[in-house]
Amino acid sequence: MVFLTGCQKKAPDQEPVTIKPFNNYDTLLNEVKSLFHTDDGIVLPGNFKGDNTQQAAALIYVNKKEEKINFNLIEIKDNKLEKKDETKPLDGSLKGCKLEKINLQGMNNDLIYYNSEGYFMGSSDGEVYAYIIDFKTPKTYYAHLVSQSRRPVQLYISDTENKEISKYFINSFKKDYPTIKLTARDPVFN
Repeated sequence: MVFLTGCQKKAPDQEPVTIKPFNNYDTLLNEVKSLFHTDDGIVLPGNFKGDNTQQAAALIYVNKKEEKINFNLIEIKDNKLEKKDETKPLDGSLKGCKLEKINLQGMNNDLIYYNSEGYFMGSSDGEVYAYIIDFKTPKTYYAHLVSQSRRPVQLYISDTENKEISKYFINSFKKDYPTIKLTARDPVFN
């Protein structure tokens, strides 16, 4: 069960998930695309509110030309999909991204982790956008990595109050950039 248009998904989450009444991923994805009147999308079934309702999260383009995306919470009731919540438009793309459902200590609901991965330009300069979406609170956590020649790789995290979120972002980026420097201001890519 995964995605459309090139996102990668963590291997342990790839077993099929059945959401009644949608018996497979393709059926659910087609219904989501119809709901949002879009040709591109990615759907993750999960428990994003921490309750007993059947839910899915949909990642869609808000503006494909400007590479703006958003995340939508969908409830599944009586054979119908109902949009319940959405994030504001965010920088990102469906192409070449990483998207996965995650669980963090102290939280009883699923979160969504998105990493643009494909924003790098040239051989070493570029930027990566990452988000953790918590539909229960609801809150969008943001991290922005900037790599420029002859400068240290900088990582900005929007909310450092939540230690689990900060730790997740830092650990995710340190795998590829072990020498990243945290910065208190969101860096601008030149």
